[in-house]
Amino acid sequence: MNGCFGCWEQERIALMQLKASMINCSYGNHNFASWDSTNKESDCCEWERVKCNITTGHVIQLDLNQVCSWSPLYSESPSWYLNASLFLPFEELKYLHLRDNFISGWVSNEGFERFPMLSKLEVLDLNGNNFNNSILSSFSAMASLKKLDLSYNNLHGAIIDIREFKAFSSLEELYLMGNWISGFVAIKDSNILSKLQLLD
Repeated sequence: MNGCFGCWEQERIALMQLKASMINCSYGNHNFASWDSTNKESDCCEWERVKCNITTGHVIQLDLNQVCSWSPLYSESPSWYLNASLFLPFEELKYLHLRDNFISGWVSNEGFERFPMLSKLEVLDLNGNNFNNSILSSFSAMASLKKLDLSYNNLHGAIIDIREFKAFSSLEELYLMGNWISGFVAIKDSNILSKLQLLD
């Protein structure tokens, strides 16, 4: 189905596009040393930070933690903007880890509102970035998501409206620690976060 080698060509191309988008904040190529587009025989399922389904060859996990790690050379923490559409070719993606990257937002019209197209996504780790309250309204109809980690971002305010999470009909774990939240809107709708088992 996908040639003699493990990964699918369209996903290999998408990985190289991801690399190109993040290389400016990765302090060199060390984060993507194994991501080799020049060697056609290189199986992208064997690249570091990538995990594939051993049967189908589709990418199911991307570990992009600390690609844009803080450096003492910077007087201020670096930040960059995510193009969420770069993840859309990974139709079987289940786990996406973007922890500790100083992501401040998303490229215009290419935000998380596109993520419902990732219908298999179960875990989204955004811990340790710079997202503010606007990220909540950008999520929509992410029915497959079971775990969302927004710890140590820039969520703030006396009240966070839990109805912003109504799109997550399957959500079981929600992590919000390390933000500036001091309260929540009281709700009576029992359908919102009805499967939630853990709230940190």
